[in-house]
Amino acid sequence: MKNHIIKYVMLMLYGICTTLLVACGGGGGSPGNTGFGGGGGTAGGSGSSTTTGKIAVVLTDSAGAASNSVSGSNALTAKATVTTDTGVPVKNTMVTFTVSSTIAVMSPETGTALTDDKGVAQISIKASGSGTGAAEVTAKATVGTAEVTAKAAFSVGASATATPTAMNFVSAVPTDNSIVIQGSGGSGRTEVALLTFKVVDSSNSGVPNVAVNFSTQSSNPVSLVASSGKTDVSGNVTVAVNSGTQPTTVRVIATVQGTTISAISDTVTVTTGQPTQAAFSLSLQKYYVEGWAHDNTQNTVTVLLADAFGAAVANGTQVVFTTDSGAIVGDGGARCLTTNGGCTVTWRSQNPRTSNGVVTVVATATNGTANLSTSKRFFNSGSAANVYQVSPGSKQGASTRIGAANTGVNLNFAASCDPQTIVVEIVDENGNPMPEGTTIAGADAKNASLTAFPSTVSLGIVPIESATRGTVHNVTVTPAGCEVAGTKSKTGSILINVQTPLGGSTAAFLINLGTFAGN
Repeated sequence: MKNHIIKYVMLMLYGICTTLLVACGGGGGSPGNTGFGGGGGTAGGSGSSTTTGKIAVVLTDSAGAASNSVSGSNALTAKATVTTDTGVPVKNTMVTFTVSSTIAVMSPETGTALTDDKGVAQISIKASGSGTGAAEVTAKATVGTAEVTAKAAFSVGASATATPTAMNFVSAVPTDNSIVIQGSGGSGRTEVALLTFKVVDSSNSGVPNVAVNFSTQSSNPVSLVASSGKTDVSGNVTVAVNSGTQPTTVRVIATVQGTTISAISDTVTVTTGQPTQAAFSLSLQKYYVEGWAHDNTQNTVTVLLADAFGAAVANGTQVVFTTDSGAIVGDGGARCLTTNGGCTVTWRSQNPRTSNGVVTVVATATNGTANLSTSKRFFNSGSAANVYQVSPGSKQGASTRIGAANTGVNLNFAASCDPQTIVVEIVDENGNPMPEGTTIAGADAKNASLTAFPSTVSLGIVPIESATRGTVHNVTVTPAGCEVAGTKSKTGSILINVQTPLGGSTAAFLINLGTFAGN
């Protein structure tokens, strides 16, 4: 019985081992192998293998010695060797090289080369002159259907024996080369410009640790934070320029100490101080706006600001508006932000409306120490007209009225058929000028015609404080078919019709020509 049990256990162990061998791929073949930059080993299971390939990169100096340092005009050679897994060189295969940073450049610029009979492809790497630091070169090739890659690291530094041969102006901050007058800085405004220069050698690579002196060209005082400085590892040196109290232009000259090597910066403009009350103005597109009886009639309001030297204030200066009638529509509310020293908002007609039809718009700003304000008034004109006869010679805002509104006038053409002229003042229901663009003409004519001069209401000098605020017009009336020696009797009449831009029409002032002779 014992022997049967031992035999049964042995059979089970044999079965387990057989299963394990099958699961592990059985006999034959190898577990595979990999190399530096290789594409894979041999597959197991069947015992067959597929060759991919390998690539390796080495860096050497001009003498062929191993090196991983580029400096100044000294270049490195990157050599990529491409082989099969068994070490057989792969020739006439394109290798593509790339570098990981702009501090180095390749030759040829495409970074491509073909392998020779030994499977070797090579390119040259040198400093670009744009800085120092570390980088990697990557070589990539295709062997069969597999892509293989390899990398090598190197450093870029300035040559220990690099000699400055030139200096270049690199950049300015702010980029628009404009700073504001001392004491005028704030949001979006700076009083300091940062100017960067670069000292380079004959290969245009930056030269570090070079002493550089600075001086200025300016018609008015500015100040340099430092009169000298030393280049950094990339050959760059930066100097700060502080504005003065007056507008000017300035250029900075940088000179390599003890040499005549120099460069001059772009022009930096010092301008745009804080706004002043004396240079704060407001203007309106219209002064007679047809908004008394209509909503959303619009009027453009423009403000202009300058500093004490007459320079436009900085872009982004905020101006806030208020009004006692209608509403202001601006940039995010009743405000605007200046561009080139000016900005606009829109006034629109709506409630509330002042009882006298006069609108006041106030603009306010600040210069950091004081609040500034300016204002304008204009007429919120109605659409219904009142016509008054006024004495000859009456002027805008100073007319002498004859009689009540719209009472008309009687003319006498019995003795002469020559045209006769009367002077009228036209106002709206609040006694203010009619809207700009209102026209004056004849209507319902009977044996008569008229012409008005001016025939259109336009901006005139009508002081808001005037006792009479209407526009004055000469109306010339001509009888039609009038003959002094005529045998027929005629009568004539005509109305003065006032038409506003938004359609308001009033024809209430009657001119009676009486009876005159005709044929």
